[in-house]
Amino acid sequence: MALAASSVLSTGIIGGILVIAVIAIVRSIWKKKKSGGCCGDCGGGCCSCPSHTQEEEQE
Repeated sequence: MALAASSVLSTGIIGGILVIAVIAIVRSIWKKKKSGGCCGDCGGGCCSCPSHTQEEEQE
C-alpha cells in the first residue's frame, strides 16, 4: 500500500510541474502575440511579420 501511495504522489508532483510548464509557455506565447510579435523564432509562418513583407517586396 505504501508503494502505491508514493507512486501516486510522485506522479502528481511530476504532473503538476508539467502543467505549470505548459501554462508558462502558453502565457509567454499569448503575451508575445498581444504585443504584436510572432509566436516563435521566425519560422516563416508569420505573414504579417514586417521582415517577411519586406522580403516579398524586394523579390
